[in-house]
Amino acid sequence: MSSATPTPQLVDVVHVDDDGQTENVISDGSSKRGSTRKLRSIVWDHFEKKIINGEQKAVCNHCNSKLVSRQNDGTKHLHDHMKSCFMKKQKDINHYMTKLNTVKDDKGHSKVESFVFDQDVTRKTIARAIVKHEYPLSIVDHEGFREILSSFNPMWKHVSQNTIKKEILDLYENEKAKNLNALASNQSRLAITTDMWTADTQTKGYMAVTGHFIDDSWTLRSLVLRFQHVKGSHTGLKLCDTLFNCLMDLHLEHKVSSVTVDNCSANDRMMEYLLIKLNKDDLILRGQLFHIRCCAHILNLIVKEGMTVISDGIAKIRESVVFWTGSCKRKEKFEEFASRSNVKYDKQLVLDCPTRWNSIYLMISSALQYKNIFLRLKDIDGQYKCCPSEEDWQFAIILEENLKSFYDVTELFSGTKYPTTNVFLQHVCEIKLSLQDWLLSPCDRIQHMAQLMLLKFDKYWQDMSGILGVACIFDPRYKKKFIEYYFSMVYGGVKELYVGKVVILCRELVEEYQLKFSPTVYCFDYTVVADELDSYLDEKVIPRMEDFNILSWWKTNANRYSTLARIARDILAIPITTVAFESAFSTGGRVVSPHRNKLHPSTLEALMCCQSLKSEGISQFATFLEEEQEEQDEQEVPEYPFYSPPMFLTRFAIYLLPTLTTWDKPGLVKTIAYIRQPTTLA
Repeated sequence: MSSATPTPQLVDVVHVDDDGQTENVISDGSSKRGSTRKLRSIVWDHFEKKIINGEQKAVCNHCNSKLVSRQNDGTKHLHDHMKSCFMKKQKDINHYMTKLNTVKDDKGHSKVESFVFDQDVTRKTIARAIVKHEYPLSIVDHEGFREILSSFNPMWKHVSQNTIKKEILDLYENEKAKNLNALASNQSRLAITTDMWTADTQTKGYMAVTGHFIDDSWTLRSLVLRFQHVKGSHTGLKLCDTLFNCLMDLHLEHKVSSVTVDNCSANDRMMEYLLIKLNKDDLILRGQLFHIRCCAHILNLIVKEGMTVISDGIAKIRESVVFWTGSCKRKEKFEEFASRSNVKYDKQLVLDCPTRWNSIYLMISSALQYKNIFLRLKDIDGQYKCCPSEEDWQFAIILEENLKSFYDVTELFSGTKYPTTNVFLQHVCEIKLSLQDWLLSPCDRIQHMAQLMLLKFDKYWQDMSGILGVACIFDPRYKKKFIEYYFSMVYGGVKELYVGKVVILCRELVEEYQLKFSPTVYCFDYTVVADELDSYLDEKVIPRMEDFNILSWWKTNANRYSTLARIARDILAIPITTVAFESAFSTGGRVVSPHRNKLHPSTLEALMCCQSLKSEGISQFATFLEEEQEEQDEQEVPEYPFYSPPMFLTRFAIYLLPTLTTWDKPGLVKTIAYIRQPTTLA
């Protein structure tokens, strides 16, 4: 049986590619294929078989790559290339991927717009989330976290710790440059706060240097400038060199108004050395207001002094709290009995901590709320033998009333966003008056406690009264009359002497600023100086309003009182505390979290400094991302499939089961909302 002779195909064109290879194009316009069988694999939606230089090739429709495609080669290598090619194509077009997404406009109305996925933007968003919520860098290597991101978008390319670290360092350097430019062009001075941190291992120390200033729009701002590793022992000279070098590196040595530090001998020495190194002509009143002691630490020291004499008086209350919080069974019994007694159990019992004085106040406050419950349980539970006596309860009531004023003021001093300096004098004076009242208490323990606390208060009062008095005078609601009112109660008949000292300080400030910023006017007519200050003080105080904004008032009246406005802008920015809320009540120091204390100092500095970008640079960074997103929305890009929301939610729940509060972290929510826009978050 003779075989049929195949009909030869004519080659009309020999096509030469850009890379020098040739392709035989058949006369019917198609490329010669090596097989006539039907191609069922999905890869052939992205490849085309062609004969190139006599060999059968699979040519990628996206990148024009030419892969071998003989009959027995299979398609695995084509699948692999298809995946890598998609990634490459995404990178070449800035990883764009369009999807319809429902969003709300400024008025809350829903609208549909296109969403464009960008690998680079997502990587930046993850870096911001790590900075904002103090996640460990290793989170990007967690299998569960990677599964979450892949469930949003199969095209997401996972990043390493080094990549995300570089992203954070880039973010820090970019924002640092912006902020330094802003500080250089800003017309006001910069107030500095420093605070020492230690690593969890207690082998490394870090100095956090934060700058506070009122910008040209009269907005109070704070920026963490450096988180500097301090090598060796933390002597006054060592701390001085660290802070001085920081100011010199940032070119801020001529703009500093004050430095606020906590109360310890090393910081006292540091400030003495720093005044020697800096040019006093660059400082306000040649450094008279340069050293500001942290008022939160002063209050801490005052209360700590008084706590030494009251431990016996609250021993029974402490023992009772220990007894009823010692086990889950006792906690449940206490709560159940309170419910049966129609006592609302809305505040749990709190056990005090030796290093946190506010825990004593919270323990007493919570115990007093359930006084009757303790008394009834004494008759029911035979094991409960430490119920406080009526005398103990009465002492606790007096102590709670006395400590509440300290608790409230410390809370004010150490808010996340500290208020301007003008609001503090009233509270500090009321502390002084409260201590004087305690001296008249019928309770001997309270009298003794007040004596010790007053001695400590008076030790630091002279350091605080100057800056607080000046700031109060620059409050148009208070001015001189407010100081006269409180100083009359604090100093009695000699109030005029201390009020006069504050007014003289104000006149010296006006004179210095007038000479510096308007030397011609000042030299020509000295009365201009007195006229501006006297005119301001002679004006009636404005009505006290709850929503009053002192910075807005000075911004509006800056043309009327140009010199006073400059002074107000510098004085009102000076913080009188260095600590955050939780640390204000503690005698312990600030500690670097365990998952960060082993990082390189430069990486740790970037992470810690970027924390201040949450309210400053991060908002600018978010605006940059939104602008970049708007530009990407105009691109036409291929659409890729997403995994279903139920699959994502299941994986997410399993991954976050030990720490479900992470679900509420806005940084992570923004990350997952960006990478997987169509998902509805639970």
